[in-house]
Amino acid sequence: MTGKDLVDAITGNPILMGLKDCPAVPAQMSCAVYGKVQDDVGDDVIKNDSKMKYQIEQALLFRGDNSQTAVWHFLVAGSAIHHFVVIPWYKSSVGTVYTLFMAYENKYSVESYVKHVSPAPGADKGYKEYWTASGLSTMLADLLTHSNAWEEYFGQVGQAQANAINYYKYKITALSTAVSNVNQFHKICGKTT
Repeated sequence: MTGKDLVDAITGNPILMGLKDCPAVPAQMSCAVYGKVQDDVGDDVIKNDSKMKYQIEQALLFRGDNSQTAVWHFLVAGSAIHHFVVIPWYKSSVGTVYTLFMAYENKYSVESYVKHVSPAPGADKGYKEYWTASGLSTMLADLLTHSNAWEEYFGQVGQAQANAINYYKYKITALSTAVSNVNQFHKICGKTT
């Protein structure tokens, strides 16, 4: 079982692809991967200060092995609020990589994000099968330091400026369990939207 198998299971699930508001994404993706909604615990945060580089490195540190994954909930706050999830996994030719999923309330669904349907962001800074640590690190730093980054990474949703990124790392789990749970999402989580 690979991380790509998990990404394929998620993108092949019409209920998950149909999520249309950003707070539902971490709740439903965590339910899909773990079999129940996970709680946001902790006070880990990235801010634009002298510790930002270190904070980003800590945020992207995945302690799982090549048969494991997790769901991480990122909450970007500032003049607006946005939620997205990061799924870390191991790719043999690269090392740890990350797949992002998001929707934007009243703007686009997860499926539109994955397919780059406007107003979701395009392929350059939008959905990719995987992001490298360098690419995701740049994204997180840009969101805190560049006034145009909100629309570059989240799409044509209106300008906003982030001043903090809180993140919640849910437990590490086996990829085989995660894929099985996603394939049984409707039965396990009982959600239709």
